[in-house]
Amino acid sequence: MSSPFSDTSSKDSPPVISVIIPSYNTAQYIGDTLESVFAQTFRDYEVIVVNDGSPDTPQLESVLRKHQNRIHYLKQENRGIAGARNTGIRNARGQFLAFLDSDDIWLPGFLTEQLKFFADNPSFDMVCTDCVYFGNTELAGATWQVLDPLDNPATFKKLLPTHGGAFASFALLRREIVLKVGFFEEELRLLEDYEYWLRLLYRGGKLAYLHKVLGKRRVHSESLTFNREVVIPHAVIALLKLQNILDPAGEEASLVRKEIAFTTAQLALTEGRRRLLERDYEGSKGCLERAHAALPSKKITLAILGLRWAPRWTRWAISRWDRRSTAHSADAEQK
Repeated sequence: MSSPFSDTSSKDSPPVISVIIPSYNTAQYIGDTLESVFAQTFRDYEVIVVNDGSPDTPQLESVLRKHQNRIHYLKQENRGIAGARNTGIRNARGQFLAFLDSDDIWLPGFLTEQLKFFADNPSFDMVCTDCVYFGNTELAGATWQVLDPLDNPATFKKLLPTHGGAFASFALLRREIVLKVGFFEEELRLLEDYEYWLRLLYRGGKLAYLHKVLGKRRVHSESLTFNREVVIPHAVIALLKLQNILDPAGEEASLVRKEIAFTTAQLALTEGRRRLLERDYEGSKGCLERAHAALPSKKITLAILGLRWAPRWTRWAISRWDRRSTAHSADAEQK
């Protein structure tokens, strides 16, 4: 690991907050991200930028050069966002840690409001604020908590089915809870934060939502967390990894097993419907059999039998059912 820039922060006086910013292919955005940090009304922080083996390193370092006296810059071989955050954690000196993605933006009062929450609520270990979406997306202008509301208190059971639960960019954590929970799981290349928040709650950490818009979440072509076809399979992978540390006899392990079964079944059903529409009857039947194995259902059993003995009629019946369900959902939304 090397750094072509020098860190000018004082080693004798640790900052209140360490801002950890992983960077991979975001040279075009990170300048705005850094400016939003430097515009904070609270200023006792250090900024750690971790270049995670980015292919745009020359452009990235060109952007960072004008900020070299205000950041601690580290380079490493590509290990994914979890590995980059872990490098930041190892080098952080603050009492609180913030994990800001290099394409997101904080509003000026982000740190001030977060610290005020901790001062008023000393028993909490983590707080996450609301954010507004912007960029190349139909979500632009909408806020996360309006679209996906989450109420306090946050619990393991509530967060489990969200396959997210909090955006790392808009969370602030006490250093003590990070030391207790440990590092991000580097085998996970997506939803590593989802697994981390669940692990935090399992270890006894307390998470709260601050329902104020204090950040801007950028959505662009590489924003994988908005693609359900990508997110849901990775949610299963994250939960299987989490399962390894849970007490098998505990409530959390039981909830995770049920969520894995439900999500696995939904994935297989979605694939089964797709294959059915393509008239791949044998492939569709195989998907439904996997769904039934994960989460047994009389309806799925009937569909499997139908595909075995009358596949064309079954395709017609399921397509008709789907159209009626879609129409009923549309009518309910209009009312």
